[in-house]
Amino acid sequence: MQLRSIVLAATILAAGARAGAQDVRVEVVEAATGKPIVGANVALLDSAAVTPLGGGFSDQKGRTDLRAPARGPYRVRADKVGYDTWTSVQLHLGDKAVYVRVGMAPTRTPAPIMPRSETACQELTGPGTPAGDLWVELKKALTANAMTEAQGLVPLDVDLYERVLDRNLSIVSERAEQRTRITRRPATGISWDQLDSARRGVASNNDVYRAPDAATILSDQFVKSHCYAAIRGYGPESGLTGLEFKPARIAGQPELTGVLWLDPKGNALRSLSFDYVNLPVPLRIARTTGRVEFQQLAGGQWIVPRWYIRMPRITRVNSTNAGAPTISSDTLIGYQEVGGAARPAGTAAVSTGDAAAPSPSGAPAVAGAPAAAGAPAADSPRGANQSLLTGIVYDSTTGRPLRGVQVSTSGGRFKTLTSSGGSYELLIDGALNDTIVFEHPRLRLFQIAERVQTISMPAGARGQASVIIPSFVSLRKSICGQNETRTEAQGFMAGYVRDAAGKPIPRAHVWATWQVLWVEQNGRLVSTNQQRTVETDSNSDGSYTMCGFTRSAQITVKVDMAGKSPVQEKLAFPANMVLEHDFQLGAR
Repeated sequence: MQLRSIVLAATILAAGARAGAQDVRVEVVEAATGKPIVGANVALLDSAAVTPLGGGFSDQKGRTDLRAPARGPYRVRADKVGYDTWTSVQLHLGDKAVYVRVGMAPTRTPAPIMPRSETACQELTGPGTPAGDLWVELKKALTANAMTEAQGLVPLDVDLYERVLDRNLSIVSERAEQRTRITRRPATGISWDQLDSARRGVASNNDVYRAPDAATILSDQFVKSHCYAAIRGYGPESGLTGLEFKPARIAGQPELTGVLWLDPKGNALRSLSFDYVNLPVPLRIARTTGRVEFQQLAGGQWIVPRWYIRMPRITRVNSTNAGAPTISSDTLIGYQEVGGAARPAGTAAVSTGDAAAPSPSGAPAVAGAPAAAGAPAADSPRGANQSLLTGIVYDSTTGRPLRGVQVSTSGGRFKTLTSSGGSYELLIDGALNDTIVFEHPRLRLFQIAERVQTISMPAGARGQASVIIPSFVSLRKSICGQNETRTEAQGFMAGYVRDAAGKPIPRAHVWATWQVLWVEQNGRLVSTNQQRTVETDSNSDGSYTMCGFTRSAQITVKVDMAGKSPVQEKLAFPANMVLEHDFQLGAR
């Protein structure tokens, strides 16, 4: 499939116009102060204020000149991220230039963002809904980027790359190319013969996959064929708000899903994260994903400083068993990635390399002395016959050290607590040949095996024992395993059930139900309306864990126990697919 850019009508006309065209001289200012607004996207519209007929960006004095193709009625519209859209009354252009002063007011804050939900994806409507309010702001930046690229308003220096990655995303080979002072960003893509060695040399133009551009996302065809939902940011997008889009109807053709991310502090477009679905069967062996970043320049133009698309590389493998026919199957051998970085011509280059990969747990190294605030001094006072055990407890789910963990020998004779930096020192009389227990509700809740460790060291020695709570991704894999399609780990819910006094309630029954709108089967989205249920009983310490949740689940949870009043709550599953929630039961 090849995504074809749909060039906006705002860029139909070049700077020159037909004879008899009339000038419109526009000045854009802040309505309250009269200060010039730089970088407003000013467009000339037809009399119905529907079809853009030309446009430009306001300069340092807030001014820009537009030229109409002929005499007649027109309107002027001004857009800028962070300001309400301004549209003029109908202007009648004759022999003389028309002067228009645009007074723009700061935009109102978008409506509160609803939790991520599989059932909240709806067609775009006007302002007044979370998705509609987000689209108003996102559309301004996307339109400005589409016009910047289509008219070549910003000459670019571009660094392109093509990478072959192994199954672990390590670079196997890389080819780079530089282009200087080009008028628009190249439309790079990946073809079938790069992905499937069996099809090398037989690819066609329709077999090229590309990262979508702003003009495509803005097109009426795209908007009408997708549904939208407003979501909160998560992971690297924490603090941002997102407009998520999915195919409105399930079909057999490749489609785009993704999220447009906006910074709510300035209502500024940040990036587009996307995935392809409904790809040909061999390409469903792994995800096809990518990212497009956006940047506004000082003059108001918008460029794409970084982008990439990554797709699985496959090959056909024949396996033969004695006495059985040969079986051919598709095998994932790695990934193909193309992308690049662009910048205004003559400015410093930006690296296209990946950021340094974090450790699997996201925790700091603990091989030497504890490297955290509050770590004990290297020469803590102790008797000649005393042993010293030190270490750190770090929670990768929060990205912070874990304070208040009780560290003790098995009988509890020697014990201490971790500091605010997660570190501790445990002085022990004589030699140590015992079990060290790390006690904390989060360690029990997440079933951390290192909570109990066997340590042996002679009298007067120093030793070390640390505990790292893995990341949510690792916890889901270790506790829950993969989902039914084996594409990712199952969603995970955990917490405690206590009474009004805070005491744990064992054997309380906890169960959750939710509806699923779409499921993925063999790499294809399939429409469904299933009700899912998972259930469990709380443990002796009141803790519970449940697995099997699907992405974006909106769940109804019920907790019941004989002699207690039952509890029912509606909860939204977060994007990281780990939900921590405690329940309190009162007397019946």
